[in-house]
Amino acid sequence: MRIEEYKFGSFRIDGKQYLDDIKIISGRVKFWQTRERHILKIEEMRDLIESNPEAIIIGTGASGFLQVSPEIRDEIMRKRIPLFVDKTEQACKLFNEFIQK
Repeated sequence: MRIEEYKFGSFRIDGKQYLDDIKIISGRVKFWQTRERHILKIEEMRDLIESNPEAIIIGTGASGFLQVSPEIRDEIMRKRIPLFVDKTEQACKLFNEFIQK
């Protein structure tokens, strides 16, 4: 799996275009169900956290406006999952690096 392109509101992953914000869990692309525009809450991350990934990478949007709640950070830290938070363009690059390794 590789994120080939990211543009505001759009991702191309393995040749397929996604026209909304996404999350990738265990190699599957999912769309956010209830996410508020600039605030990420624990309920919206539960499926990702419970999948026990090797790391969690959160893209905060093109401008970096998305806020990750302290509750999410605390839960991820408690589970000892490495967490990386950056603007989405950088997050996509980091995701590809992790996948390549």
